[in-house]
This record gives sequence, structure tokens and C-alpha cells, in this order.
Amino acid sequence: MINLILAILAGAATLVATGFLFGGGEFEFFYGLAPGIIALVAIYVVLARKTMKEVEAIMNSAQDQLKAQKIDAAVETIKQAYPLGKKQFLVASQVDAQIGSIYFMTKKFDRAEPYLKRSFKRNWTAQAMLAVLYYKRKKFDDMREVFEEAVKLNKKQAILWNLYAYCEWKAGNREDAIQILTRAQEHIPKDEKTKNNLKALQNKKKMKMRGWNMLWYQFHLDKPPAQRQQVQFGRR
Repeated sequence: MINLILAILAGAATLVATGFLFGGGEFEFFYGLAPGIIALVAIYVVLARKTMKEVEAIMNSAQDQLKAQKIDAAVETIKQAYPLGKKQFLVASQVDAQIGSIYFMTKKFDRAEPYLKRSFKRNWTAQAMLAVLYYKRKKFDDMREVFEEAVKLNKKQAILWNLYAYCEWKAGNREDAIQILTRAQEHIPKDEKTKNNLKALQNKKKMKMRGWNMLWYQFHLDKPPAQRQQVQFGRR
């Protein structure tokens, strides 16, 4: 918000100055309009980039803590970016998405939920995690609402469509899952995984999601190969 206000003030000042300059001593609005708009856009872009670089620096610091498994410390570091939300639109919702995703991936689902709810709608990973959280709690109407909004804003994300279909299939709604993947093909007609899963559902076979590797396993709907081997070894 602050960045936009400063840009508007700069644009207005430029408009007035050039309006008088090219108006021969009298203010001519249309003479100053184009320079004013150019100044507004240029200043806003510069300020926005500066703010996002500050956010990026904070996120990089948090990444080092995450690698060291210092989850709470990483979250506190990321929260340092919240004040930057006063300068730039959408920063706060992106911070919420990051924190919610971290809590979800570490299976702290109750702590993840409020952050995921406030997350940036175009962050499909965070939105998908929220939908999966509703699926796990059997809140299927809420799950569908979140998934529908997510696929509307992220039409080209194949795994998102397949994840939506997978949750419906696992909830016992095979036909709904088929319809979802049929819709997906309108936007990602060449995606082989989507084609194969649609065909599998139509032939009453299982969907296959492991081809997405860790992109799939982060949603905790399946165990990675190493964990499956540990479970099998324990049973033996």
C-alpha cells in the first residue's frame, strides 16, 4: 500500500510539473498526463522490486534454518516479513502461504490451517494443502470449494487437477474424479499423467500419483519409497 501511495504522489507531482512546463506557464492537464503515468508506473515497479528483495532475503535466511531442521526458528524468521506487507500488496498472504506450507509438511496440521486459509490464492501448493487438510477431516464440501478456486486460478497445474481427482476418487466418487480430469484435459491436453489417470479411472483401475515424486509426497497422502521400505522392514 505504501509503495502505491508513494508512486501515486510521484506521478501526480510529475503530472503537475510537466503540465505547467509544456503548458507555457499555464497548467495543461493532458500535457502532463503521459509523463505522470510513466512516473507512477516506474516508481511503483522500483519500490515493489526493492520490497520483494527484502522479502527474498528473509526467506533465504529461513531456508538455512529449515535445512538445519529448526522449524520454529524458521517460522519466526519468516514472520519478520509481515511488516513489509504494509509497503507492498500480497506480501502478507505469501508469508502466510510459506508458514502454512511448512507446518503442513511437518504434519502440524492444526497450526497450518489458519495460515493456509489466509494464503495467496494463486499459490496452488498452499491451496492444495488446505484442500487436502479438509479431505483428511472429511469436510468434502470445503475441500471442493478450495480445489475449485485453485484450479480456476491455476489451470495449467497438472498435479493440482490430479490431486483434486485423487481426493474425490478416494472419497468414493469415481465419476466426479473422471469429470475433473475430463475438465483438466481442456487446459492440459498433452499431459500424459492426466491422460493415464483418466483412462485408469474409466477402466475402474487405480490412479497413479507417484510419478510426481516429492511434489506428490509433500501432501502426505502416500509414503515416500524410503518410508515404505522402513514400514515393510519393521513388519518383517
